[in-house]
Amino acid sequence: MIIAIEGIDGSGKNTQANLLAKKLSEIGHDVVLLGFPCYSETFFGKEVGHYLNGEFGGLDEVPPKLASMLYAGDRFEKRDDILKALNSGSVIIIDRYVSSNIAHQSAKLVGAERVKLQHWIEKLEYDVYGLPKANINILLNLDAVNSSKLVQLKDTRDYTAKSHDLHEENSSYLEEVAAVYYSIAKNADDWKIINCLEGNSLRSIDDISNDVLSTVLGTLD
Repeated sequence: MIIAIEGIDGSGKNTQANLLAKKLSEIGHDVVLLGFPCYSETFFGKEVGHYLNGEFGGLDEVPPKLASMLYAGDRFEKRDDILKALNSGSVIIIDRYVSSNIAHQSAKLVGAERVKLQHWIEKLEYDVYGLPKANINILLNLDAVNSSKLVQLKDTRDYTAKSHDLHEENSSYLEEVAAVYYSIAKNADDWKIINCLEGNSLRSIDDISNDVLSTVLGTLD
């Protein structure tokens, strides 16, 4: 089984992926934990880091298709590891998977062009590169305002010395990404939406983690 943890920057994907891996391991599951992009491990991951540092131009200067190829290539380099883990019967937890590419790149377009790019990325990652689909996608639903606050609390990343990368520094873009994520997730059987806010307040990490675990255990059962 593949479980993808999705959401905009600062929504707690890495934290929740690690907590879920720990809890599933404690109850006897063989767990493999992955995260994308693999900035320091893969050829394309390093290029994603350059893109997010603005080395290829601003957010509106890099064509979405070209940016999506970098992220897809990064996952392709890890495809054999994913397939090996699947064949061994492991539960694979992935912090950002194919849907992250779809949401972030199609958010730069509108209307029919957005939908067209979403299908194009699916074809690229699933058909051309042969990546297996996630069995369940968990959306950690968060708005861009709180996202920006939480990004400031992040530790130093290995791909940038900046406090905000190319995506994180643009709040209107992140809000659009959040809307695309929600649009994808709200009517799909293989998605579960978990809100990071209760009213105007951030929910605790443990509360969100309990919801994530409950969702996954229901699917595993």
